[in-house]
Amino acid sequence: MLEVEGMENVPKTGRVMLIPNHSGILGWDAAVLHYEIFKSLRRLPRTMAHAFWESNDFFRIGSKRLGFFPPDFKKAVKYLKKNKLMIIFPEAEHGNFKPSIKMYQLTEFNPGFVALAMMTNCTVVPVCILGAEENYINLGTINWFEKSLGAKIPIPLNLLPIPAKWKIKFLPPISFQKYNKKDIKNEKFVREVADNIKFRIQSNIQLELVKKGIFKF
Repeated sequence: MLEVEGMENVPKTGRVMLIPNHSGILGWDAAVLHYEIFKSLRRLPRTMAHAFWESNDFFRIGSKRLGFFPPDFKKAVKYLKKNKLMIIFPEAEHGNFKPSIKMYQLTEFNPGFVALAMMTNCTVVPVCILGAEENYINLGTINWFEKSLGAKIPIPLNLLPIPAKWKIKFLPPISFQKYNKKDIKNEKFVREVADNIKFRIQSNIQLELVKKGIFKF
């Protein structure tokens, strides 16, 4: 079951960047968000995905058809200047693979998306995704194959997802039109902006958990 709130906060045209929290081991949150945007706005999102999806021709062809692209700053700039809608998960696999004991606790945001938004005058829409955390119980990660696969491997307790109620909440958009190249070069400022957006998402997630009666998180 999926509930969607705040879709009106996502512009129907122009360059837009969605910044969601990331969780759930297998990346179902990316697939669900991708589908909802396409279904509701008829816009095919360009999703910045892990380099793993470029590891062989099979994954590369399939992911490209879905609108996925590798972590490439220049390619991201190119898409946004063509007024595309982009999805970037600033937590990357650190959020996706975190142990369940840290459920709904956001990991550090990579601030690169802030510099990207400033450079392209892009509208940023923070997104809260709830439900993916509850699909899988993750015990932690192992790094035996990190060099070959480029990522740590999660240790899920269950292989089949546990049923959970999902919710996607789109927060009010943030404009970056007032910033310039000088701001982009200010690393401290860029980091503060990223942390502020992370705080907005974390705060709203906590409010949603209180509504659900899940106080322990």
